[in-house]
Amino acid sequence: MNVFSRGIRGAIRSPIRAGAIVIMLAISIGLIIAMLAAKAGVETKINQVKETAATGITVRPAGIMGFMGGGDPLTSEQVATVSKTTHVSSTVSTLTDQLGTDDTNLTASLELGSFGQRIQRFESSEGSGSTMMAPPVDIEGSSDDARPAPTPRTTVTGTTNSNSVATDGGDLNITSGSDIDGNSSNYEALVGSNLAEKNSLKVGSTFTVYSQTFTVKGIFNTENQFQDSGMIIPLATLQKLTEQEGAVTSLVVTADSSDNVATVVSSLKSALGNKVDITSEQERAEDSVASLASISNLATSGVVGATIASGVIVLLTMTMIVRERRREIGVIKAIGGTNVKVITQFITEALTLTIIGGALGMAIGIAVSGSITQGLVDAQSNSSSQQSGPMRMAGGGGGAEPRLMQFGGAAQRGLEAITSTITPATIATGAGLTLLIAVIGSAVPAWAIARIRPAEVLRGGE
Repeated sequence: MNVFSRGIRGAIRSPIRAGAIVIMLAISIGLIIAMLAAKAGVETKINQVKETAATGITVRPAGIMGFMGGGDPLTSEQVATVSKTTHVSSTVSTLTDQLGTDDTNLTASLELGSFGQRIQRFESSEGSGSTMMAPPVDIEGSSDDARPAPTPRTTVTGTTNSNSVATDGGDLNITSGSDIDGNSSNYEALVGSNLAEKNSLKVGSTFTVYSQTFTVKGIFNTENQFQDSGMIIPLATLQKLTEQEGAVTSLVVTADSSDNVATVVSSLKSALGNKVDITSEQERAEDSVASLASISNLATSGVVGATIASGVIVLLTMTMIVRERRREIGVIKAIGGTNVKVITQFITEALTLTIIGGALGMAIGIAVSGSITQGLVDAQSNSSSQQSGPMRMAGGGGGAEPRLMQFGGAAQRGLEAITSTITPATIATGAGLTLLIAVIGSAVPAWAIARIRPAEVLRGGE
């Protein structure tokens, strides 16, 4: 019988003890696999955030925020300048407008409270588009001058990409129908769920805006009352209907790399001067990455801790076995067994126990990796929500402008979207750590075996 066979048989010589050791190793190695899977998922998400959220830049006309301010919209020439800027990979242009009762046959679904009445105390003159100062309105309902109270309006967003209105920073949730072509000049619209319900609209229904007939292409839901009370149409269509050819009230720019955001911002400020306000989402993305990195660091700590715990289990087990079998070791040496052969036998025992425990541990780790990852995410989400206040809306301006920045919710979305990732690299790393555990656990016992002298053991010495 060779040393390997003796080692395997020695590992299962005491079934109860071997079973207990295997269970402990399985739990520890299972934790290692689960933490490695969580870390892999986090690293994937960090790369996604760096490629998306960290590259976002918003360009707005100076002096305009939502429907407030007194500046001029961006022109087609300015938009072209931005698009041609080095390291700019894409742009999303948006123009917003409000529809009164003379502009559409739809009934507004958003009711005016005291805030809305105050904001809309500037009334249009017979729907001509010009504004004048109206007499002060008593918020409670009375007014010194007899004039109609402000009426709810419907917000219409013209954009080259309908996802710019999504409030969760992802793709717009179209509950029925299909998306519009934002780069066309078609008379088609995506209608918010509240507005659709108020006017009994469904896919294929028609309505009028500025005397033009529109067809409902789809209905969306953002779970945001303001957004769901509006509609989305192609940018060029709104520019034409409102006689604002080339006008843009917000431009979302995506840099080709997070490393080039500062360069793009500097280039845009140089090219456009003080005619625009430019903000970068890089800082917010860095906060998102920091939250994700915290989970990655915690997972790494878990891997290190579980590896050390497994190594200690094997170390103590093999030390105890060597002490119990000193006489056996002495006899083997006395009849010609070398230190190398004896050490190999006991390392084989350690490997046998560790490999069995590792196989079970991998199965356990794969099974519980999702739950452990979600636990880490929930813990970090709670920590993040306690340490930071509500995120500001990218639109601002009293909530009148759609939330154009798809990157504002990067931190929260980044955490929510993390899933454990079991890859060949994860399995290979787990297997490598399993072998490392066996080697570490066998090191001290091997040293103890080498020091055993047959003559002393056989005559009962220590």
